[in-house]
Amino acid sequence: MLDLKKIGGYISKLRKDRDMTQMELADQLNVSHQAVSKWERGDSLPDIGTIVVLAQYFDTTTDTLLNGGQTARPSQQPFGEMVERIAENKPNQVAEMINLGQIYMGDLIELAPLVKASTLHQVTESVSHTHIHLDMLESLAPFLGTEALDALVLQIPDDEWKWKGILNLAPYISNRCLNQLLDRAIPEKVSFPQLMGFASFLTPEQVERLVLQLDETSLNWDVVGELAPYISQEAFDGLASKVGTGSISASRIISLAPFLSKERILALISGMDARQLDPNLMASLAPFMSKEALSKFVLNIANHVK
Repeated sequence: MLDLKKIGGYISKLRKDRDMTQMELADQLNVSHQAVSKWERGDSLPDIGTIVVLAQYFDTTTDTLLNGGQTARPSQQPFGEMVERIAENKPNQVAEMINLGQIYMGDLIELAPLVKASTLHQVTESVSHTHIHLDMLESLAPFLGTEALDALVLQIPDDEWKWKGILNLAPYISNRCLNQLLDRAIPEKVSFPQLMGFASFLTPEQVERLVLQLDETSLNWDVVGELAPYISQEAFDGLASKVGTGSISASRIISLAPFLSKERILALISGMDARQLDPNLMASLAPFMSKEALSKFVLNIANHVK
């Protein structure tokens, strides 16, 4: 793990040993003095190319710089060499180092925030599939382009896929890729919280497909209400019919009315106690009901009042 505070302290020491100001070092590196200040405070790291230049300028190694002044032991992985190969735009050599076990995917993940998405793509597409695991992809996802991530995701064996992994990757992969992952995870029952976690990344058809995996005993009006924006009116009508009418309130019907068919609204209010029906409810539901049905219920309310 790169220790930004430790690295920053070492950069500060190297600068002071040369009796340089932050401004003078910044001029040497063609960066702002604010950037140098952030490095030394441990708020950020120099970019890949600047790390290499900085090590050369102070006559130290990239490994020593990234170790915060401690010389890397011979048994340690050549992290600094990986940084240098990336700075030299030699991603294939980095991939070869991973394939040979000289460095690990974890090393690349640690450096990922400092590496261009295109460079990461070039590295990962040349890495052997045996080095690619689901937990690694979850860590790399924010730094890889969608196309590159899709290709890696689809290399993961079916038996590794769980809903949690799909949920973590959903914001970063294409809908096409996400759909293929749903095929792989369908045998595993999805819970309502899991479904809602990535419903916004799915098409209505995909959400409806997963709704069928829900345990009907877990369905209630709170659950149904949250699903309303993500599925078609036809599917939502079917879902509402499974919950029944006994526990629904007038305010709930009003909130769900824009997502329900006129027939389903009619069925819901028909199942309500007559005492729950009042002019305010009818006025709120008027835009979603036929004139005939509305007139019928208004008349019933008037008769009930009498």
